[in-house]
Amino acid sequence: MKSAYSEMERASGYSSRETQETEGQGGFRQFLIAWAPAEITIVFLVLLAALTYQDPTHKRLPDDLVGEWRTTDTLYADRALILDQVCITFTTGESTLSVGFIKDVKQVAEGSRILYTVAYTVDDVPNQVSFYYEASKGISFKNQDRILWKKFQAG
Repeated sequence: MKSAYSEMERASGYSSRETQETEGQGGFRQFLIAWAPAEITIVFLVLLAALTYQDPTHKRLPDDLVGEWRTTDTLYADRALILDQVCITFTTGESTLSVGFIKDVKQVAEGSRILYTVAYTVDDVPNQVSFYYEASKGISFKNQDRILWKKFQAG
């Protein structure tokens, strides 16, 4: 009888305070029950995305690599490699440079040196460069192992 009465009240636009309180509490509870799985799923996905994209261990270069690198090899005397935590820049002579945004950095120890592979994008095109780093010697590109690059010291 109460539900039929409630339906009549709803149809007429008039409702008693008792009906509003009873239906208000039940309606909110039903709303929570209906939306709880979706809310839990959304919160879980947001946390998962935050953990996935906030992992700096794969993107960060060691401080020893940050800076400008040059070689004494005459073929590359007018070139430089510049590394920071965001970009990798290649100067290719006569004021021409290519700037890429670092997406990932991987490292693998190989004896006394470490092989770094830097994934980056230039104009939304993915690229990567691999080089060896040995603290006492400097950098040598994996495909040009005989050419040594040293950190440039201004002054």
